[in-house]
Amino acid sequence: MHNIAYIGLGSNMGNSQETLTQVIADLDANPDIQVLARSSLYRTDPVGNVDQDQFVNAVIKIGTTLTPDALLHVLHELEQKYHRVRTVHWGPRTLDLDIELYNDVTLQTQALDIPHREMFNRLFVLVPLLDVLDPMHPRYQQVTQAATDLAGQQYIAKIDATS
Repeated sequence: MHNIAYIGLGSNMGNSQETLTQVIADLDANPDIQVLARSSLYRTDPVGNVDQDQFVNAVIKIGTTLTPDALLHVLHELEQKYHRVRTVHWGPRTLDLDIELYNDVTLQTQALDIPHREMFNRLFVLVPLLDVLDPMHPRYQQVTQAATDLAGQQYIAKIDATS
């Protein structure tokens, strides 16, 4: 597992905490993925002007043999397994999985942006990411600064301890 990736997880439909716990187990069961660390779970307000319930968010650190595109494919398959429907932009969802970071790769394709294009604008990604991001990671200072800049502007509350 020579590649390290950070995956953002979110849900605001159904039993979101149970969904995220099960998805992490599903990822860890994949022979090409090893879950190395899991952030705490956080309750957050939704982004955008869509009237919807709060989200439960987390970030996991994984080791993987998969390329970014292959990893994205696995994540999309899991979203389908958990009945993700893409009807409203930034709308409610049973599951949202995003590759936030992959090694120190910068990648922009039609299907994938790494780092995730909205990551530095979302406290619900930055705070859990800091739970699991190695302080020696090349983007650690950038993530810390972005989280500091957004503090108090977006609601986020820890709802469990890191396991």
